[in-house]
Amino acid sequence: MTKDLPNFQQYQQAFTAHIRDPHNQSRPKNVKAKGMDVYKEIVFNNLFESVSACFPVAQKVIGKRAWLKLVRDFFREHSSSTPIFRKIPEEFLVHLSNINALTPENIPPYLTSLCHYEWVELLVSTMADEANKRDINLTGELRLNQPAFTHTMQLLNYEYAVQKISPRYKPKEKVNTQLLVYRNAEFEVKFIELNTVTYRLIEILKQDRLNCEQALTVLAKEINQTQTESIIQFGLAILEDLRSQGVILGVY
Repeated sequence: MTKDLPNFQQYQQAFTAHIRDPHNQSRPKNVKAKGMDVYKEIVFNNLFESVSACFPVAQKVIGKRAWLKLVRDFFREHSSSTPIFRKIPEEFLVHLSNINALTPENIPPYLTSLCHYEWVELLVSTMADEANKRDINLTGELRLNQPAFTHTMQLLNYEYAVQKISPRYKPKEKVNTQLLVYRNAEFEVKFIELNTVTYRLIEILKQDRLNCEQALTVLAKEINQTQTESIIQFGLAILEDLRSQGVILGVY
């Protein structure tokens, strides 16, 4: 309990509680209002800028007033699992997921997916370089080998076409959408829209550690395609295209 803590810790908790929720938590004794206001402004503005920088589309879609309220709610209510400042946007996603079930009037149902889509760009851009590139054959033939996908590749599956959302386009209906996000050799974050079959092929290759021919044979059975060799040739062409774009680095 708070009363069992040393006095200085009780003071710290009261100080931070007032910063997070000044309307409901009293200002600590012997702290001047003017000085407290400076702390409140600095701390919230830093948080607001960090969150807003990661989600430029989301804040434009719901508007300045709703976005400000959403970030204030996050600041007041969310208990972060990490002290790392650059992890704040990820913590904001956790907060959105938790309140999504409440469906507040000012939060559209696609907002969590849109924010996740925007956050993935930050995630991919800040990933460390790959450590074991020497184990990859850059020119190896794909068919009988396991493809080496770039470690920055992220497969995304959303209920909305998040890549199309903007202040002018706010979806009213769900559209199953698959995307691939990765960072190329020039350290540029790229987004590729996938069809359902290509998405499933990459899933099989990542999950089951099969070579390309084996994965495409599994895929052919899943989609009830009897012309297995045609599927293999078609799939290999898709994988070669992904290699040309830097999604596949080579083979193992």
